[in-house]
Amino acid sequence: MEGGQPIRIYCKGDTTLNMAVRGNELRLVRDDPNDESQVCDGVGKLTDDEERPAFALHWIQDYSVGRVTDDQGRRAFALVNNLGGTRRVVLISTKNNRQLEMAPYGDCVKLSMLWSLGVQLPGGYSEVRVLSDLSKTLNGINGFVKEGTVVGIYSAEPHSIHAIWKFDPINK
Repeated sequence: MEGGQPIRIYCKGDTTLNMAVRGNELRLVRDDPNDESQVCDGVGKLTDDEERPAFALHWIQDYSVGRVTDDQGRRAFALVNNLGGTRRVVLISTKNNRQLEMAPYGDCVKLSMLWSLGVQLPGGYSEVRVLSDLSKTLNGINGFVKEGTVVGIYSAEPHSIHAIWKFDPINK
């Protein structure tokens, strides 16, 4: 699969919290440029003795999944994280349809790995919708927007601060 522009992902409820990978879950965590599961804008310090590799670890919004669109004609994409140099994609859990998990990302793209953006709202925020069911969106579970909140999917709430997201490009 092709790459895309590195992005930072956060919800309107607290712009200092980014979506990040923790184990096999997605969580809201405090914005930290040294946390490779959130963002990376090039070479930066990890510890006093260690440099971050120049290949940059980050989220990307990958549109190279073909010409797939949702029922409203909006283009599909995959949310991919390059944690540890391994490309992993966000997908809907087969165990619990509200949970998200990470899976290896390669040439075979499943429908459960694809998303689309809803209507752009003021400030550049949008719902991030499950491609196969536009009534389900990326969501801070239980309506919480605090450090450690699990990010999953829930019924669309287009005006809730825990359910509308922004993807900000990161300049390399």
